[in-house]
Amino acid sequence: MVVRSRFTRNIARWLTATACVMAAAPGANAEPVVAQELPPTIPSIKQWISGGTGFTLGSDARIVADAASRGPAQRLAEDLTGIGKPVSVTGTGARAGDIVLVQTGDAPEPAESYRISSTDRLTISARDLPGIAHGTQTALQWLRQSGTIPGGSAQDWPDYAERGLMLDTGREFFPADWVKARIRDAAHLRMNMVQLHLSDSQGFRLDSRVHPEITSPLHYTAADIADILDYADSYGIEIVPEIDMPSHMNAILAQHQDLVLRPAHTSSADAQRDNLIAGGVGGKIDLTNPAAYQLISDILHEFVPMFRGRYWHLGCDEYISDYSRYPQLSEYATRVIGPDAAPGDVIVAFANWAADIVESFGRTPRAWNDGFDQAVTIAPKTEVVMQYWSSSAGGLPWLPGGRTPAELTAAGHPILNAAFTPAYFVTGGPAAALNAPPELLYAWDPGLFVNGSRLPDADRRLLRGSMLFLWCDDPEVMTPEQIVDPLRARLRVMAQQLWGGTGGVSYPEFVFRANAVGWP
Repeated sequence: MVVRSRFTRNIARWLTATACVMAAAPGANAEPVVAQELPPTIPSIKQWISGGTGFTLGSDARIVADAASRGPAQRLAEDLTGIGKPVSVTGTGARAGDIVLVQTGDAPEPAESYRISSTDRLTISARDLPGIAHGTQTALQWLRQSGTIPGGSAQDWPDYAERGLMLDTGREFFPADWVKARIRDAAHLRMNMVQLHLSDSQGFRLDSRVHPEITSPLHYTAADIADILDYADSYGIEIVPEIDMPSHMNAILAQHQDLVLRPAHTSSADAQRDNLIAGGVGGKIDLTNPAAYQLISDILHEFVPMFRGRYWHLGCDEYISDYSRYPQLSEYATRVIGPDAAPGDVIVAFANWAADIVESFGRTPRAWNDGFDQAVTIAPKTEVVMQYWSSSAGGLPWLPGGRTPAELTAAGHPILNAAFTPAYFVTGGPAAALNAPPELLYAWDPGLFVNGSRLPDADRRLLRGSMLFLWCDDPEVMTPEQIVDPLRARLRVMAQQLWGGTGGVSYPEFVFRANAVGWP
C-alpha cells in the first residue's frame, strides 16, 4: 500500500496496516495476524509504504552511526535511555534490533529529506545531517509510543526551507538551559532554525569585552553561547543571532546617551507613541553621528564571528515613522547620500553598510521589512533576507502603506513570512490582546502574508518559510516556565504547517495526535 498526501490520510487516528488472515496450510492451524499500527508523528510523514515483518527495539539495542551522524546518534541514545529504553552508540556491526544511521551525501533529493526502513533493524538514511536529525526525531516519536514498528518504509521531506522559532531574550532573559530546551522542542518537530533576539529595551544579553558597559547583568557568556551552538548543531538546528539596530537599542545606549537620536520637538501623543514603539526615544541611535557607526562596527566585529551559522539578523525595524520630528535626518540624507535623498534613505544606507560588515565574515544579512518602507533613492542589498511582519509604514502591521511582499521579491529579496497575526505570540503588553489562538494558526498557511496577499507564482521560490515568534513586550507578565505550554501548543501547529500543511485534518484530531506524540 502506498500512501501519498500532505497529511497522510491513512494515519487517521492511527495509521493502520491492512489486516489480513493467513491461509492455513494443510495440516496446520490457521491463526490471524494482528494488524500493526504505525504511531502518528508531528509533523506527519509524507509517505509510508507498508510491508515486511517490522522492527522491534532490542533489549540490548545499539545505534550504529557513521562518524558524520554521531551527534544525532548520541542525542537519540540519550532520549531513548531517558524514557527507559537504553541504547548505546557504536560505529559498526549492525544487527537485528539496532537503529542504523547512514548519511549518504547524495544530492538529488530535497535538502533535509530522509528515509526510514523498518525491517529487523530500523535504518535512517539521508543526504545531509539535518535529514538524519529529522529522521531520528520521527523514530523517537514512534518508539516513545511503541517498541515495535510495522514493516515498511517512510520517505519524508519539508515543504519550506526555513521552519523555526524566535525567542525574545532581549526583553525577558531566558537561562541557557531554557533556551536549549526550546531548541529541543523545535528539533522534536523537525524544525531547523532558532532565532535569538539578543538585545532590546530591557537588555543586551551578550558579554562584551570590547564594550563591557553595554552588557546587562543577566547575559550569556561566551561559554554559554558555545554550549548552545553545540547543542543546536547536534539536533540539526541553525541559530540565527539578532542584535537589533538602529532602534530597540535602549540597553546599548544607556551608557551612550550622547548617541541617542532626539526629536526636535515632541508632544504627549508623540511621547506615548515612542513608548509603545521601539522602547521609547532612548532606543534609537543617531545615524547622523559618526560615533554611532563606530560603536555598531565594534559590536558587529566582536559578535558576528562568535556565531557559526549562515545568517546574522540586523534588525532595522521601527526606527522612525514621522521623520518631520527629526529634521537632522533630512539634512544628513541630502548632505551624505545625495541631493534627492529622503530621510528614509538613511536607514537603508545604514543597513547596506552593516550588511557589508556581516558579509565580510561570510554571513548573509537578514532584516525586518518595515525599516525600508520610506526610502526613495537607494534600495537594500538584494542579498538581505526580509522577514516580513508588517505591511504599513509605521502603523498597524496589517494596514497598507509600506512595500508589499511582492515588491520585495520582485527586487530579488528572499522573504520569510513573519506575519504579525497569527505567527506572533506576545507574553504581555498591548499586543498580547492580538495573540492568535492555536486554532487560528492552524487555519492559516505560510503563503498568506499579514496584508492578505500572496506572492505571484513566479516568486514563490523566494518564500523561505516562517517561524513562531515569541515576543516579551512586558517581561514581567509570564515567567519562562509559564511560557512553555502556550508556546508549545503553537509551535507544533507551525511545524505541521511548514512541513506539509494540514491536509484537511480537523484541529481536534490534530490535537489528539499531538497528545499521543507528546514531548521528549
